Amino acid sequence: MGPQEGCVCGLDVGTTKVCAVVGKEDLSGEMAVVGIGLVPSDGMQRGVVVDRELALGSVRRCLEEAGEASGTRIARVWVGLTGGHISSANVRGRAYVAGPQVTQTDMDHAVESARESVAMTSDRRIIQHTLRDFVLDGEKGIKRPLGMMGRQLDVELHVVTGRASVVDNLLACVTGAGVQVAAEVLEPPATARAVLTDAELSLGCVLIDIGGGTTDLAVFGNGSICHTSAVPVGGNQVTMDVARLLRISPEQAEQVKRQFGHALAEEVPEHEEIDITVVGSEQRERASRKLLAEIIQARMEEILEAVGQQLTAEGLWSLAPAGVVVSGGGAELPGTASLATSILGGLPARIGSPLPLRGRFDLVDQPMYATAVGLALMALEAGDWCTRRVTPTREGGADALNALQCLWGRALGAWHRWLAAHGR
Repeated sequence: MGPQEGCVCGLDVGTTKVCAVVGKEDLSGEMAVVGIGLVPSDGMQRGVVVDRELALGSVRRCLEEAGEASGTRIARVWVGLTGGHISSANVRGRAYVAGPQVTQTDMDHAVESARESVAMTSDRRIIQHTLRDFVLDGEKGIKRPLGMMGRQLDVELHVVTGRASVVDNLLACVTGAGVQVAAEVLEPPATARAVLTDAELSLGCVLIDIGGGTTDLAVFGNGSICHTSAVPVGGNQVTMDVARLLRISPEQAEQVKRQFGHALAEEVPEHEEIDITVVGSEQRERASRKLLAEIIQARMEEILEAVGQQLTAEGLWSLAPAGVVVSGGGAELPGTASLATSILGGLPARIGSPLPLRGRFDLVDQPMYATAVGLALMALEAGDWCTRRVTPTREGGADALNALQCLWGRALGAWHRWLAAHGR
């Protein structure tokens, strides 16, 4: 497909929202946003499907909305994976070079050796792996050994595993909505693709993606990912804290949090008040905005402290000289970056919104869209066209043309096979 025809779609199925971002390659080779779908998520809890029919319905509505907004027929999507069931490990594999030079087969054997070294149980499977470095005859830091001279080839991989049934249930909801899963991708690398700069990736940084049900953690160093994990607490817990302590409905708590919330109580004036409706009463009451901020800050501190504990346990503090980037819907609360710096040992922190794109970038320039944007960017870089543009007035004609092209291709293939079989 040409740059004007091929579209890509990234799908983020979260606990609070389902988001699809559709992009196309423009004439400069960059992605232009052409439309999004965004609907409330039903049937999901902490990255896990808990009601298949509700989750499937949310995915279907999101994709329909994205298709209508972008003028595309979505056929395949890149899907993000997250949840507390995700775990990762850095492993090493080895292969002995068969000839004088390293071949692709030698590289594949080394990678397979590393994958086989991952301790697995019957209910888990490898979701993806990322090449970190090759080591050739003891020389470290080799990125691409193909064609180099050597005898012993080692590879360092970052391998991510997940519970097979959890992953399969999510993918079944996506395929049940009438689309094909082109790729399943761990969400932190997808988010990183959308929000991190080349300098941050090279120097090393910590990415914290605060979603509705979980908080994803990823650490990058020397241009590659070296740690991924998830904390089973997210923005939903903040909302429920507000609902319980102010005695208001979860729906009102979410609205109040978004409109008046702050992650640092010290930055909220003492005298400011907000209107609320206490559950069981129809009358409006006044509540302290500073109290709201104190409730929010307590839970946000818990999330960031859990991140800090993981960094300590894995010995990762030294890998983040570029600091912390906080993304996801939970990052949109004012004061989040300052709180992250305070909790995480003084590391500089910033909010991670998607880096500027062409097209309708105004639709996706907030942290909550980062994962879906990253998935679409990864699909574009892979040349994996997930949708095709349709012209409403000629849709039937386009389908007929596609059918004729398929028939013609099959006929040519049969003719070439006949020639080969008969020595022509």
